[in-house]
Amino acid sequence: MFVSSSKLPNKARLYFLCQFFGWGGYGLAMSVFYRYSTGHDLTINEFASIFSLCLLAFGLTHLFRIIFKRNQWIEFPLPKLVILVLFSNLIMATMYASTNLVIDRGLDLVSAELNWKEWLVSMSILVVNSMTLFLLWSVIYFAIAFFSRYRREEIERLKWENALKEFELNKLKSQLNPHFVFNALNGIRGLVGEDPNKAKAAITMLSNILRNSLLSDRARTIPLSEELKTVNDYLNLEKIRFEERLRFSTDLEPLTLSVHVPPMMIQTLVENAVKHGLSKRVDGGQISITSKIDKNFAEIRIDNTGKLNGTDSGGFGIVNTLHRLELIFNKPDLFSIVQTNLDTVSAIIKIPLTK
Repeated sequence: MFVSSSKLPNKARLYFLCQFFGWGGYGLAMSVFYRYSTGHDLTINEFASIFSLCLLAFGLTHLFRIIFKRNQWIEFPLPKLVILVLFSNLIMATMYASTNLVIDRGLDLVSAELNWKEWLVSMSILVVNSMTLFLLWSVIYFAIAFFSRYRREEIERLKWENALKEFELNKLKSQLNPHFVFNALNGIRGLVGEDPNKAKAAITMLSNILRNSLLSDRARTIPLSEELKTVNDYLNLEKIRFEERLRFSTDLEPLTLSVHVPPMMIQTLVENAVKHGLSKRVDGGQISITSKIDKNFAEIRIDNTGKLNGTDSGGFGIVNTLHRLELIFNKPDLFSIVQTNLDTVSAIIKIPLTK
């Protein structure tokens, strides 16, 4: 019982189509050659000979493919594979040539009175020609097989790299919440004795931030507008502690609000600015967040009052930001932190825009 071609896998269906049209084209070329070499139309016997040989070539190469796939020759070292292919092609060429002579003799297309020398010469010529034909088929088949294998390995490699990236991203994100919670709880601890009402308000804000962070952990990136909600909650929480010492402003280009950023990234950098900048100054300072479209990037800038020390460039928030941006966008130099003037530090994030 034959299997319908519609039930065959796409690759198998493509293979049989290539076999059919390839050997069909070869038969057509042989017919044209016979026509012009003999000067007359093909006879029934000549047509039968060509059809039989094309069918034989189809069967021999298909058998070769079955042996090749079953024994996984593609995994063999190249020298061994070349020897096996040459040996297999020689066997196929010998079978093809001998069958060709038998068919042609049975159809009275060659003389039945060939002596052994003439038969040997004819057989040798046919084997060489057939060997060339099957070698050409093998080269085409192996080129396609190796290309398919390369694509399959490339896809597997990309899947593996993506899995590693996801693992590392999840590891980096898992470091964010404990780090932030530790700092926030320390701040609330100081308020408990001084002002219980402010401490209660701070706990409420902290719970809002934690709820947002838990939701954001489910996504690789979130819109900038969503991230800024967490930033506002965080700054309001810190303003309870710093009061007038903490001043905050934003200047955001509307188009950038829909740009996706890694969750908790802006909040972590703002937290870094408070910890390393404002908290060290008696008079506090200013934090401003600006965003704009710059060519193929959305540029998000966090300016804070303070001075950039050598240790700040390798802090938790900075290292985390560098790693996450590179893992998500596969581009270097998307983050920088610089001392823009004597009293201002700027952290600059560039998010590649997608069409």
